[in-house]
Amino acid sequence: MNKGYTRLLFILTLAFVVLCPDLLVTAAQAQSKSFGTQLMDSLGWTFLIPFAILTLGGITLIIYNGIAIRKGAFVKADVVQPIMQELQNLNIDGAIALCEQYKLPVTSVMKGGLVRIQDDELDIESIEKGLEETSGLELAKPFTWINLLNTIGSIAPMIGLLGTVVGMIGAFTVLQDSGMGGESSQKMAGNIGSALWTTASGLVVAIPTLIAYFIYKTKFGTIVAEVNRVAGEMVFTLVRAARGGFDGEEGEEYYEEAVDPGVPGPDAPPMPPA
Repeated sequence: MNKGYTRLLFILTLAFVVLCPDLLVTAAQAQSKSFGTQLMDSLGWTFLIPFAILTLGGITLIIYNGIAIRKGAFVKADVVQPIMQELQNLNIDGAIALCEQYKLPVTSVMKGGLVRIQDDELDIESIEKGLEETSGLELAKPFTWINLLNTIGSIAPMIGLLGTVVGMIGAFTVLQDSGMGGESSQKMAGNIGSALWTTASGLVVAIPTLIAYFIYKTKFGTIVAEVNRVAGEMVFTLVRAARGGFDGEEGEEYYEEAVDPGVPGPDAPPMPPA
């Protein structure tokens, strides 16, 4: 297993143990009821089903993003290098063909800039605009799955808070109708317990998903920076190739010899005597 995935699993397990020790103790000490039975009795199907869906969605997204958010899935040096070689030779069609052959986000971004070159006219502003537009489209798709982790991490505590409010309302209703003591106290304790269980369940779902969200968000930001670096290198390569920089010659249209105005040229009329 990749070291990054092992580290993430360790962090999530440690966060669960440190932040929710009461759940582990309750599960270990429960004698009359198992942990699952007690959880179902406290939450009820009304809150158990949403938490089960959020938990399953959170685990799926953590695994999926762990596989998808990798530098190798976006940028590969052995793919970019041949494209840059074609650009050094000003073979735009060959570079576009390689971009279509290798299906990666970075090649799609590069193609978005190269297709802006029309009639061998090197319009840098148009190329950069094409790179920017394609980059926004290509890199927005993977981040959608990362952002879903943030969505689950935000919804779960809200459902837990709703369960807390419902449980407290039930407890005060019992207190108002039957007062304290006997069976009424037992019902109140049950309602308060349900309220706390929903709060704890919401936090148990939210904490690991939010931790994973910030980890993948940071990792994705590094990948985006690398894609932008390759796009900038592509523009630099095109400009340098157009000026003949890769042939060891200076393009005449870009460079001129400096002429000292105090020294007459070979075809200039003779200077009058002082």
